[in-house]
Amino acid sequence: MKTVNGLFVISVIFVPLLLISLNYSEIDDFYKYSVPLNKAKIIPNFIPQPNAFQDVQDEKDSTCYTTPSMNQYCYKKPKVHDKQDIDHLASFITGNSGINGELHFDRVGLKGGIFTIKNMELIDKNSALFTFADKDYRIGNKDRTIYEITEDFEFNTTIEKYDSFITHCGNSDGTGATIVQYLGTATIDGVDYFLTWHTVIEPEDRFECKYPQIIQHSLNHNFIEL
Repeated sequence: MKTVNGLFVISVIFVPLLLISLNYSEIDDFYKYSVPLNKAKIIPNFIPQPNAFQDVQDEKDSTCYTTPSMNQYCYKKPKVHDKQDIDHLASFITGNSGINGELHFDRVGLKGGIFTIKNMELIDKNSALFTFADKDYRIGNKDRTIYEITEDFEFNTTIEKYDSFITHCGNSDGTGATIVQYLGTATIDGVDYFLTWHTVIEPEDRFECKYPQIIQHSLNHNFIEL
């Protein structure tokens, strides 16, 4: 009987402690990542020009779409020249909200991607398998490093069309980051491309710029401004 009572007392003491320890990491991550993301503001990557959205929308070869958040965006068809590397193209994208960014076209079937995106592998027309890795990411020049990722990481995850996520912070103090949105694929002059574009996100509170956690937590966030 004493043994049973002893086991009961132990379970009463240690089970709550175990639950607290398991929940602590979730609570800690909530304040490190979720709270700043909820308060963050997405800003244009370039200084918005008057009537920029309408001008792009009126372009003969432009493409326009509406996101699930009912935001409208348009981009110009990238120009392909004979001597240009057709594996990687670029254009400019702008939204009716004033948010804009640089749009990247990376040929389907080739290795590579922008920033911490190491690779993209097509699953179907609306989804792709993304590989994220540090790729020795660094901002600076030969004389000075402004920011670099020192963590060694690599992971795969399925990304759906219109998913948005942080690829990297812009500095070590967590006052800015780059956010990327996946737009699926498009065929240009007979070549299939992955489409990703990026803009800037600024938090009211500092981010915890730790990898790969900042990327993984942003994948679960709904950036309604995009």
